[in-house]
Amino acid sequence: MARAKAAPKTDDGTITRTAPKTTKAPSTPKASTVEKTESFTAAFKADAHAAADNFLGGREEVSREESDAGNEGIRVTITYK
Repeated sequence: MARAKAAPKTDDGTITRTAPKTTKAPSTPKASTVEKTESFTAAFKADAHAAADNFLGGREEVSREESDAGNEGIRVTITYK
């Protein structure tokens, strides 16, 4: 004999889980918008700046700093895009 189906219980003790919320990860910025740094060391200030200018070529310069490199002379650090 076939058994009649009973109405489902509303609270049968099972745990229901909801799907986790997914958040979209931020996209990776284009390489042309990321700032990079490069340092040039020379015995004379003019030589360090000339090396930095030569390296830049057509790149966009954001900032330039001079610092003492001790016995090596002067260090020019450029930040560029």
